[in-house]
Amino acid sequence: MLTDIYPFIAVSLFVSVALATDLKSRRIPNWLTVSSAVLGLVYHIATDGFSGLWLSLGGFATGFGLLLMLWLTGNGGGGDVKLMGALGAWLGALTTLMVFIGSAAAAVICMLAVIIWNNAKPSATAIAGGATGSADKSNSVLKQTIPYAVPVSITVLSLFLYQVILG
Repeated sequence: MLTDIYPFIAVSLFVSVALATDLKSRRIPNWLTVSSAVLGLVYHIATDGFSGLWLSLGGFATGFGLLLMLWLTGNGGGGDVKLMGALGAWLGALTTLMVFIGSAAAAVICMLAVIIWNNAKPSATAIAGGATGSADKSNSVLKQTIPYAVPVSITVLSLFLYQVILG
């Protein structure tokens, strides 16, 4: 976990910008992920030398590799892969794995909340008394997806709060 304030600030800013751009455009830009990964690598080399290099590269490989497998199976976007790689460059392999597992749990909770929210609101078709067609069903599925940066941000910030409270 992170004990220095600079990585905390950098990662918090990174996930916040990633969250904002992913919510707005459903994309996480390369300039953000690549620069964050490079900064994480440089920071760890500057503060811990050779061991920092391995910490950062191991974290990058863990995050990038886990999401690459999901992307290859059609269950994620390329920006999500780079997001987790960049996070890994800052967090190291173990914490990146914790973020991956936590974000899976947070994604399930977010999806349940979105499904409940969308099903609690009456649709325009239901109000008008019409039948629900297949176009409405496919549209409702689109409304029930969340950008991956949402559960990742929730998990990262939760881990930081947990560390601050117990640290």
